Amino acid sequence: MIAKTLHEIEHEAWSQRAADYDALFAAVSTQAIDGILDSLEPLQGQRHLDVACGTGHLVAAASHRGAISEGIDFAQSMVDAARANYPAETYRVADATDLPQAANTFDAVTCAFGLSHMENPQAAVNEAFRVLKSGGRFAFTLWCSAEDGGEGLSIVKTALAKHVIVDDELPAKWVQLRFADEQACRAITTQAGFGLPVFTRLPIVWHTTSAQQVVDVVDKLSVRTKLIIDRQPPAVQQQIHEHTLSEAEARRTNDVITLAWPALLTVVQKPR
Repeated sequence: MIAKTLHEIEHEAWSQRAADYDALFAAVSTQAIDGILDSLEPLQGQRHLDVACGTGHLVAAASHRGAISEGIDFAQSMVDAARANYPAETYRVADATDLPQAANTFDAVTCAFGLSHMENPQAAVNEAFRVLKSGGRFAFTLWCSAEDGGEGLSIVKTALAKHVIVDDELPAKWVQLRFADEQACRAITTQAGFGLPVFTRLPIVWHTTSAQQVVDVVDKLSVRTKLIIDRQPPAVQQQIHEHTLSEAEARRTNDVITLAWPALLTVVQKPR
């Protein structure tokens, strides 16, 4: 039985993962930044809030384009890492579902891959709507699923399907917005009051020379998948590890492992 809420599990996990994030996965996730910011141009002089800002890269990129940008994250360690990466930028600890910022404050709000980690993503979208000015835009990304071209996710899903022997069923509310789904994104944004969304698929690709790095992303950065793996006996955990290594190695060409890791960008506007 899972005794903690998803919010508690995610907060505990990301409070411990800041030191590993940039080394293991920033080269993948930061590929979404230009697509997100391009969808919000012009940014010069615009007030911008990045929700679930992680280690701070999107805030810095928005500032570089002329935005008056700031970031919030619920994990102190992530905010500390963001401040270390970009000392000139503004970051603070806050929860996406209860933002400290005043209503009608920002021209743009972003959330790169954060909604999938929230127990109540609707509340976070509602808050984005609240703090946006009339006509302001909200842009967020979600990873495409294994069935929708996510090769890294496909490797892990296949490994779990083949080897897991202890029940891996997660509570339904934990997976309601886990991966990109246009219908779900449309529903969650229109319920908040936004206009109809514009969707763009971002063709992100991960290039790595290390199959072990693929395993490490699962082991050190995943939350719900790691929860499932940790329930398994040690022998099964080893089988999942070896399966992931083998499948990653099978995608090596000229010493580089290439994995498609596409994302869906959703952009909506607060009515004027």
